[in-house]
Amino acid sequence: MDAHFEAIINKAVQEHGVDFFADTRNCRATLADYAEGKCQREIRRLCSLLEAGAYKQIISTQDIELTKDRLVQDMFNQYSMDRNLAREMIDFLAFVCGKGAAPSIPIITIPPSIPIPVAQPAPKPKPTPQPIPPPAVPPPRSSLFMRIPAGTFMMGSPASEPERRADEIQHRVTISRDFYMGKYEVTQKEYQEVMGTNPSNFKGNNLPVENVSWYDAIEYCNARSRKKGLTPAYSGSGASINWNRNANGYRLPTEAEWEYACRGGTTTPFSTGNNITTDQANYNGNYPYKGNVKGIYRQTTTPVGSFAANSWGLHDMHGNVWEWCWDWYGDYSTASQTDPTGAASGSDRVLRGGGWGGFAQSLRSALRVNNTPAHRNSSYGFRVVLP
Repeated sequence: MDAHFEAIINKAVQEHGVDFFADTRNCRATLADYAEGKCQREIRRLCSLLEAGAYKQIISTQDIELTKDRLVQDMFNQYSMDRNLAREMIDFLAFVCGKGAAPSIPIITIPPSIPIPVAQPAPKPKPTPQPIPPPAVPPPRSSLFMRIPAGTFMMGSPASEPERRADEIQHRVTISRDFYMGKYEVTQKEYQEVMGTNPSNFKGNNLPVENVSWYDAIEYCNARSRKKGLTPAYSGSGASINWNRNANGYRLPTEAEWEYACRGGTTTPFSTGNNITTDQANYNGNYPYKGNVKGIYRQTTTPVGSFAANSWGLHDMHGNVWEWCWDWYGDYSTASQTDPTGAASGSDRVLRGGGWGGFAQSLRSALRVNNTPAHRNSSYGFRVVLP
């Protein structure tokens, strides 16, 4: 753990005694999990919160939610920090101070100049399901893509869903046309064949490509389209990338298409039902959903197709790597919509599905996260769709 980080925790314990945390050793381990692989700038911000006495406000407050809101505003004012990230950091502080349930570890922007540490595999892990071997001969499109039927569903989560977030307001969405979605996340072999490079931290032909930005995913879609003789879906550059909806080339799913395909007709928190285990998806099994039984923490990606598909034949819609979507991140409309494509503009793009290092609650079908389109992370990948 960062030495300054450790010193601040020691100071807090000294000021408040060993009872400041119910289990000091466990607190340190949890904080180490939080810090692992995260940007030093964000660790310094968390240290600043501790030094500024944020934890004292949390401990002494009679209204934890009001105090959290005030601290989030302080972080926004002092650091111009994204409010969602600020909220997750404050929720984390509240958790270690004994004032709330364990939140998910947030996805934090990491400047390109700072390397991302690669976690070492845990010793003697339990056997994982055997991956589906790649075919010797490229199969027809129907075996690599699944046809997703048009239909209507409730996007977002009901107010009764445990560990939901405020940006998941339920609303009726209609997907008006069938489309094809990749059966698997784009693999490193597929990415290498098209782009001539492999940026992934965890190497393996049949592992999902990761450490890719939204821009990288857009470039891949267009390059693959040209290679296959299809019309590229995207044009322009930077913040002015346009989507030609009449093109027949590869593209990213919209956020609505992604959730619709992930649910596969289900209305539960996961396509697996009211819970998801590490036998069903790749995530940090130390943090199960709603206090269920803990599972494996593999600390790496797993080969695509290692886990059972959902009812529409799609693998790894929960866990393994977060998947970029087309949409700018923004508030949902509460009105019924047909083929929505997200906010008209913004600063962040949407990611869905959860990753290998995330908590179980971050794998929920309705959960949304966002990040700048230039951001790369060893938990970020994508899958493609075709009209």
